[in-house]
Amino acid sequence: MADVRHRDRGGDAADDTNWWREDARRADPRRGGRDRRDRGQLILVTGLAIAVMLVALVLLLNTVIYTQNLATRGAEVEDDAAVSFRQEAIAGVGEVVDAENRAEYDTRAKVEANVTEGVERYDGLASRYRAERSTIADVNESSLAYTDGRILRQTNASRNFTSAGESSSWTLVEDAGAGGGPGVRGFALTVARENLSDAKSSAFTVTADGSSDDWEARIYDDGGAITVAVKNGSESNADPVCSVTKSEATVDLTSGTVGGVRCPALVWAKGVAAPYDVTFDNAADATGTYGVTVNTSAAGTDVQTANFAGPGATSSPRWAPAVYAAQFEIHFETPNVEFHTTVRSAPGEPR
Repeated sequence: MADVRHRDRGGDAADDTNWWREDARRADPRRGGRDRRDRGQLILVTGLAIAVMLVALVLLLNTVIYTQNLATRGAEVEDDAAVSFRQEAIAGVGEVVDAENRAEYDTRAKVEANVTEGVERYDGLASRYRAERSTIADVNESSLAYTDGRILRQTNASRNFTSAGESSSWTLVEDAGAGGGPGVRGFALTVARENLSDAKSSAFTVTADGSSDDWEARIYDDGGAITVAVKNGSESNADPVCSVTKSEATVDLTSGTVGGVRCPALVWAKGVAAPYDVTFDNAADATGTYGVTVNTSAAGTDVQTANFAGPGATSSPRWAPAVYAAQFEIHFETPNVEFHTTVRSAPGEPR
């Protein structure tokens, strides 16, 4: 049967003629392709926009993290600089103290006045150096406080280590450390190997003699090597701990070095409680120089001045007033860090 369509005779002629165009538009495959391309382009543009936003977000986060890390590292660097200044100030003031002690003034007032002037000069140099780096770094000279001491020295390298009265066994200090702490610092001897005993039993000996135990350091020539043997506290014998093959060497008893090399077994007065006497034995069996600074702030500590030449003398051995330790305030400041503390300088003091 045939499909018969009846048109509405009363309709608009234009409507009658346009219906097939609408159907044709829907059926046109080229028109549908353009729509799909438009949608694809829209998706692509949207994806690119999202990608750009994500990249920008990542860059922003990285910038924040970098800035935060940089700020943290900057604070750490400035903290390190404050600690470094503290160490430099302790060492710098210590060098001033020792230099003025070695000048051997005849009164305590003179040595303290010269130490103060030296610290002022040091502070001026250190402050200017730091100021050039936008940093305030200051040693407060008005806060300086000194611990009384005496320096005992022998500077005649051709002389043996006997007392001023040429006694081979003698006492340098009685009751060192009576006020607490080790009581001595910077105890170093430079010896010539050729004049040392070649037997440990008869070796030149430095002793820290306590109330019940003693500590010994024996220095002798062991087959061409300057050798140090140590007895700690209640031990029965002195055993060799370090040696150096040189014609001359410095044995630093309080810093624990032999010939400038660390000697871990050389620990001043190990096993002996303060106070103790400091003595030399077999002093005729060693030749060279030495120096030690004694803390005399405690009433019980007594340097045996009769065994030394006095202040102003040029003969060896001799004693002179000294500064044992200096205490002072330091201040360090940058735009981000402020550091203020009190420190103490006693160079060569055993720990």
